[in-house]
Amino acid sequence: MKNSWKVAALLAALAAGSASAAGTAAGTVITNVAEIVFTPEGSTTPTPPIPSNPVTTTVLPVPSFTIVVNDGSTDRLTPDYSKPGQTTAAKPGDTVVFPYTLTNTGNVPNESYALTNTPDPTAAVKTPENIRFFPVSADTNNDGTLSAAEIAAATPITSITGVNQDQAVKFFQVYTIPTTATSTDKFGGDPTGDRQDNPAFNNDPAVPRDANNSNTTTVDRKDATVIGPKNDPDGNGTPTTPPYQSADTTPVTITPSAADTQTAQATTTTTTVTFTNTVQNTGNRPDVFDITTAQAGFPTGTTVELLKPDGTPLPDTDGDGVPDVGSLTPGQTADLLVRVTFPAGSAPTAPGTQPTVTVTTTSSNDPTKKDTTRDIVNLPGLSFGNPTPNQPGGDPAPVGTPEAGQPGNPGTPIVPPVTCTATSPDIRSTVAMEIANLGSAPDTFDVSGVAPIKLTDGTTRNVAVKYFLDTNGNKALDAGEPALTDTNANGIADTNVLAPGAELKLIAVVDVPCAAAAQTITLNQTAKSPTTGATVTDKNDTITVGKTVVAAPTKTVDKAEARPGDTLTYTIVGKNTSNANVTKAFIRDTLPANTTYLSFTATSSATGAILYSTNGTTWSAAPIAAPQADGVTVYAGVDTNGNGTIDTGDILTPGQTITGTFKVTVK
Repeated sequence: MKNSWKVAALLAALAAGSASAAGTAAGTVITNVAEIVFTPEGSTTPTPPIPSNPVTTTVLPVPSFTIVVNDGSTDRLTPDYSKPGQTTAAKPGDTVVFPYTLTNTGNVPNESYALTNTPDPTAAVKTPENIRFFPVSADTNNDGTLSAAEIAAATPITSITGVNQDQAVKFFQVYTIPTTATSTDKFGGDPTGDRQDNPAFNNDPAVPRDANNSNTTTVDRKDATVIGPKNDPDGNGTPTTPPYQSADTTPVTITPSAADTQTAQATTTTTTVTFTNTVQNTGNRPDVFDITTAQAGFPTGTTVELLKPDGTPLPDTDGDGVPDVGSLTPGQTADLLVRVTFPAGSAPTAPGTQPTVTVTTTSSNDPTKKDTTRDIVNLPGLSFGNPTPNQPGGDPAPVGTPEAGQPGNPGTPIVPPVTCTATSPDIRSTVAMEIANLGSAPDTFDVSGVAPIKLTDGTTRNVAVKYFLDTNGNKALDAGEPALTDTNANGIADTNVLAPGAELKLIAVVDVPCAAAAQTITLNQTAKSPTTGATVTDKNDTITVGKTVVAAPTKTVDKAEARPGDTLTYTIVGKNTSNANVTKAFIRDTLPANTTYLSFTATSSATGAILYSTNGTTWSAAPIAAPQADGVTVYAGVDTNGNGTIDTGDILTPGQTITGTFKVTVK
């Protein structure tokens, strides 16, 4: 019985070994020899073991292998990309790395496997074009993945060879996300292993491929760019950038704002303003940003240049024909200069228009991704003159005869009283005016004027022009309309702040002295911005002072009573009592009846020789001698032009006199 147990146990042991033979290398020959051991009857000493005949078993090849990580497919031959075994997210242009392990789970040594990729059968997940496989040896730093440098240094593989039973071999599947991929895209791969025929065995069965190892990469594409004022690329005022000086020969102050703008105030001498703008890559991958500009509201002849911070032209680094700031990594910023050049003293194209350069940055990765900012140059502009239809601020250029009812019109002169004294009031004269801010920013304008007025005494008085608001626009100074005041404390009356495009109607007032000579007074008027220097002069407004009449000459006699033989002396004073010059002036008198002519002499306050005549036509410097016929008329005038006669070239100015002394004898 014991011997029988031993044989059964041995057979059981052999059977157990046969059950786990899948782990034994194929081709292994299993040899087994049984023994019988017994003790002869009557003996206590066992006989030596008696072996059986040997039996042999050759282990057949049972090849198998697996690749992990598996996906959710239960079908080894078909991947399920909807349940990937590995997932990641990447940007366009990124290279992704997925680690895998191939294990020889069969009993065939020195196996080889071809590596290929199986696309998504549903095509819902896209297959990249550059799928590669790398051995674990490429991971030189042993961190379980591959860096860009490690990939560049390694050689891709297409198979794994020399794998013994139960041996696990690690490898990597690598692919690059296309640069054109969008965030709606999903890419993936499926490392597929195919066992290759093992030449050492000719009876090995076929093994199905392993293709349920899919992985997916979700594209996280964010192409974006912003451009804004200096150091504030998104233009929201954070960080707050203080005003800065432009990089120009004559710098101006540039003020950034949270409205994605920056503004410079030009003066009448400004010709160039250079802004600093900042671009930022707000996407998640490197990008090249093209820069373009568009201008509006600037005068003809304006140019815009794009420059690097060192003042050299902005280059075209990617060769697409558009200047750019070069490649920026995510979050990186770059400055550029926008130089605007325009004619000095020029105004915007329309009152109130802010001349603006719109600067646009465009992603080269995705040209639909762009951003703009605005660089504004406030140009000065001013108009000042007489009311002109459809022209804000009036017309300062000569426009011909002033309209009826306005000073300067021949039909509406002012005429002083015939007699003016030291206390005579001035004669107030008004002219309607307009002033407008034709610039692009609020401004205050000083308004001043002077009227040089010649007086009848030959002197000239400079009378300051006063300015009032024409609140009802009727071109006349009405009671209660206020005078302009000096709001900016520089000693000159001003308009106060005028918005761009705003117009103010004014009344210019000149108080003409009563003693003004007949003349046309020209008002020298000026409007000027103390901020920008914009200046307009108006010299076409005039005030006409009409001529007054010449009063009758005065005549006196030295005797109220006389006897025959007495001499009577008459004094005749002819005076230019008007406010204008008179010409060919003379006095004359006729010998009274019952008298005899003695003499006639004259003097004058005017410069020139006294000439005499008895007919008013023929003149002589010699006094008229006696005797003269009864009823003779004697004349005396002053030859101011020295031509020996009295004519229209001889002038008697206001206030000048000719005084004659006429002596006769009572018969």
